[in-house]
Amino acid sequence: MASAAASEGAFADEEAPEVTKQSSSASVVTRTDAFHGLTGSQVEESREKNGPNEIPVETTPLYALFLRQFTGFMAFLIELAAIISISVQDYADFGILCGMLLINGCLGFREEYHAKKSLDELANTIESIITVLRDGEAVEIKTTDLVPGDVAFLVGGVVIPADTMWLRGDVMSIDTAALTGEPIPRKYPSEEYGELMLSGSTVKAGECYGQVMATGTNTEIGQAQADVMKDKAVKVESVFYQKIMLVVQAVILTSLFMVIAVLLVLGLAYDGFEDDAKEAVLSALSIMIAAIPIALPLVLQVNMALGAAYLAKVHNAIVTSIPALQDIASMSILCSDKTGTLTTAKMSIIPDSVFVADDFERCDVLLFASLCSNPDKKDDPIDRAVLQAFEADEAGKEKLQDMEYKQESVIGFNPEVKRTVGFVSDKNGKTWTIAKGLPAKVLDTTAGGVDSGEIQWKCQEARDKSFIAMLDQKGVELSKAGYKTIAIAVFEGDAREIDAPVFRFVGLLPMIDPPRDDTAKTINSLHHANISVKMITGDHTNVAKETARLIGLGTDIHPGEQIRSTVNQEQKKDMIWRADGFAAVLPSDKREVVMTLRNEYGVVTGMTGDGVNDAPALSAAQVGIAVEGATDAAKNAADLILTEPGLGPIYGAVLESRRIFARVKSYVVYRIAASILLVLTLSIVIFVTGCAVDSLLVIVLALLNDISMIPVAYDNAQATAKPQLPTASKLVLVSLYFGLAHTGLALIVFFVIDKDDRLNGNFYLDECTQEARAFIWLYLVLASEFLIFSARCGSFFWQSMPSIWLLASVLGTAVLGSLVAALAYNVPGSNIGWIWLFNIVAFVVVDVGKVWFKSAINDAPGEMIVGNDLVEVEEGKTDVKKNLEKKKRYGVHVASVLSPEDRYHQVTVVEKKRSILGKIFGGLSHLHISNYGFIRKQPHAASPVPAAPATSGPAARSRQASSGSFVK
Repeated sequence: MASAAASEGAFADEEAPEVTKQSSSASVVTRTDAFHGLTGSQVEESREKNGPNEIPVETTPLYALFLRQFTGFMAFLIELAAIISISVQDYADFGILCGMLLINGCLGFREEYHAKKSLDELANTIESIITVLRDGEAVEIKTTDLVPGDVAFLVGGVVIPADTMWLRGDVMSIDTAALTGEPIPRKYPSEEYGELMLSGSTVKAGECYGQVMATGTNTEIGQAQADVMKDKAVKVESVFYQKIMLVVQAVILTSLFMVIAVLLVLGLAYDGFEDDAKEAVLSALSIMIAAIPIALPLVLQVNMALGAAYLAKVHNAIVTSIPALQDIASMSILCSDKTGTLTTAKMSIIPDSVFVADDFERCDVLLFASLCSNPDKKDDPIDRAVLQAFEADEAGKEKLQDMEYKQESVIGFNPEVKRTVGFVSDKNGKTWTIAKGLPAKVLDTTAGGVDSGEIQWKCQEARDKSFIAMLDQKGVELSKAGYKTIAIAVFEGDAREIDAPVFRFVGLLPMIDPPRDDTAKTINSLHHANISVKMITGDHTNVAKETARLIGLGTDIHPGEQIRSTVNQEQKKDMIWRADGFAAVLPSDKREVVMTLRNEYGVVTGMTGDGVNDAPALSAAQVGIAVEGATDAAKNAADLILTEPGLGPIYGAVLESRRIFARVKSYVVYRIAASILLVLTLSIVIFVTGCAVDSLLVIVLALLNDISMIPVAYDNAQATAKPQLPTASKLVLVSLYFGLAHTGLALIVFFVIDKDDRLNGNFYLDECTQEARAFIWLYLVLASEFLIFSARCGSFFWQSMPSIWLLASVLGTAVLGSLVAALAYNVPGSNIGWIWLFNIVAFVVVDVGKVWFKSAINDAPGEMIVGNDLVEVEEGKTDVKKNLEKKKRYGVHVASVLSPEDRYHQVTVVEKKRSILGKIFGGLSHLHISNYGFIRKQPHAASPVPAAPATSGPAARSRQASSGSFVK
């Protein structure tokens, strides 16, 4: 069929009302032809006058981004040490500390700028699309390209991107909670609310055309949002990050006590206060510097940001906030929609299988179905399939011409009523009412209970038990063959003007939606990664079971009615836990499944969806996933937005997220262990001998450690076959193992060598010679550098090769340290060789012990997944083997349960400072993994308003924890 605008098809008899009402801040917008839209020249004129439909977001100046590297708890400690150094006139240490700050600041600026740039590029890929009429044709444009005067097509799930005046179509159900806080949707047009639908509202149900009245900051909400975004920002911190920072603070606090003890021992036991108080203070201070992991927040942030950018570029999966990476890595169960995710959503009608009722022909079924479809809904798979099938039906097109049928208006599809109603006129001026939708609801709208549909009816065949039985049998036959069916019924007259009209049943259209080619392999791969997939679909149970059989899922699929009718809560929870999926579900069923898995069983749960009816379940899941082509409402509720159809991007996102956390965890273990090693070793040597390594050398050691570990963000990593949980306790234990083991071996080396005259030169700890201090320093340089090769690998170090950049950085630092010891401190070459040998032996011993220790604390890495290739499906796999594999997966799920406090992320609304110092100190500090917002210049309807966290987006999944603070 031709477009509605070109043929004066849809709603042709309705006169578009004169536009007289407009947003208070909008300029006067003249009436636009409701069926033609703007011309190209009018669009350009309006854009030049009003600008793009977006709210410019204030960006952080580069100078503030640079200066921000010198703020924060750990940076302040280094700055305090520099102040103390200059106060005691130790210019060398002061220079090194300043150099340390500057180098870390420059590296931090470079990496954070690079990460921010990557995320800004990522933001530009998140685009909302809307259909408008221009030059008489329906075209899809970005919402940022809307201009006042455009005629926009609004459907369910769309977040209204501009203040829009209703012109023609359904009475719209609009969710205005984001603006008004009212939970009950409003009706437009209506006497109470008028015809102006405000930007930021969400279309819950209905389809209409409306004229854009105001865009950008000229809308009712636009200016308010712009003001809020200038003054407030949202900071989101993951559970894992918060735990790590608590551990770091504990390490620093413990080190502070050690430093005080060192100062007292040096000053009192070894007369340091009398002989050289300045050196005693600086020695203690240098140990404090060695304990501060100043680069840790930077490495964490860069890992996350670059990982997010990599997900978008390689796996076509866009994370909407950085902490979502933690949830993706921890996901155990994925609840997946069927249509468009597991299947192609390229539905096709099988003409030979069309069921036709008495008194009608096959061409009538396709003809009436096409007249109840909207050609402007180019992305609707059902309407598209119907119109394509009708175009190939010559008999139907001939009858269309003979009767001169013309579509006048359509009541759009509503997920609650599950049907569409069209109103059509013929050449005689007679009106016909056509229904298309779920067979049970088309046959009798009260099936399953009275709904909110504008028109209620029964077909005359609904009273014929034999017809009902025959129709049910036909439906079962088609569903078992994998077909979904839609029913068509017709009423000769305008059903809006008659109470309880009696329709005639026309027929059934069987539609096939085949599984995607890669679905079976993707599900098998997700199972291999210990993620169970549950199918959640609105289709018939038999269709769901047949699809599940074809793609390798279990067939224990229950109708959604069982969720609603099961009274015993324990039985319901057990059914949800064990089932392979649910069919014929309502939106409330989806949410209940997700909430049960998340709250009752404590597993990280993912949910895919695309429509406005999916938004509640998406927001309830820890990992809400908006599939390719999803509505604005679904995207705003999602943590992950897919730009490619199917489950493939989800599998790639899971593996990459697990690799990201493998890098993060390895660096955290390394840095805490290195701090323990340095503080304990230097302190114990002082306690026993009074010999303190030169403060300058210790500070240089800390600087080398920080610089050499920057490439960890680009290191090779393998994904575990089990979820990565946000637990810190085992990381602390492993860090303690590394720190204590290397400290013990280092002390053995120092004190045994001190007793046996095995080295050349003057290595005398008791006399604290220069060579002895340099020996200890070089040993610690090598020990702390080599440590990363063991910390980064869950098993033996040789089973995972580091990246060439990390390898070069570590070896380069080790060689540099050796040259400094040899040339500046006269350590003999043979002694340097001994140091290398001792460290290599200690490294191997500790690495072997690590494998035993991790196994003892139940932290063994288990199986690793190499590469991103999908796992091939085993042919002829029996149901017994499938059940055994499912039982094994569920055992992993039970071991992956999160504690209640680990199921939410902290979301805080922070005030933005307007001064220069405020930009530096008041911004989102580099000490946390910041959510850059991802929408730098965004359509204002999709902008999160921090002052109203109950709106869509990450804040919608928050509950208030304290004033200005929320948890997701």
